[in-house]
Amino acid sequence: MMNRTATSITSFSVVVIFLFLYADLTIGEQENYKNSFSNNIEIFAQEENNLPVVKNSKIIEFTGINYEDIVNSRDINPNSFTISVWFSTAMNVTGEIDNAFLLNKGGFGSDRPGFNLNYGIWLNNREKISGGFETSNGDDYFVTSQGSYADGVWHNAILIFDDVPNLLKLYIDGVEAATNTTTIGKGTTPDNTGKQPIRLGANSLAEKGIINGNYTGQLNNIQVWDYAFTKEQIANLFNIEAKISK
Repeated sequence: MMNRTATSITSFSVVVIFLFLYADLTIGEQENYKNSFSNNIEIFAQEENNLPVVKNSKIIEFTGINYEDIVNSRDINPNSFTISVWFSTAMNVTGEIDNAFLLNKGGFGSDRPGFNLNYGIWLNNREKISGGFETSNGDDYFVTSQGSYADGVWHNAILIFDDVPNLLKLYIDGVEAATNTTTIGKGTTPDNTGKQPIRLGANSLAEKGIINGNYTGQLNNIQVWDYAFTKEQIANLFNIEAKISK
């Protein structure tokens, strides 16, 4: 793909009131885990359905023993969503649950209401990109790329779910890579009742002891919207960000 920079060029003309500006990332105090860096995540209070509810424009390094929790994110629980993450990794995915999370809220490990995956993107044990959500009763609705992406090159993953037509789609580097339309029934929605943080680099469900689902590599230009992008919006977002170079 291409080189990346830590500066985002995404811009919007809509004026909103920011309730939280440059909210610091925090890392939970976990055994064998440490806060080895400090970054800024902006948490937006939306007055109009244009801006991301989460936006980070800095490259974040994950070593497999650290992770980041986005502060003020426990109440960001959408039905529909768009997630965009740039990632670069050469990791061999192993671990307790055989997934390495780029970004997730709710995580894996329970089928109880309020403890299911609201949304997430991860590397599976074949280094393919997967993404999706779980319903309140624990039903899984995932999509997975055909190719693997642990090649040490920057790639972009965009995951969308629209709860009106019930479409779950994954785009890799601007190209549609997987779609789930046959197994999602009318009225199916993600479990959005949980209070877990949005977590980068590890499973957000685990809160005590050693965290699992660890990611090794870099993340950049992390953005979450509480609505589903159109195909044209996805193409525009990728084309703009793909032009950024170091």
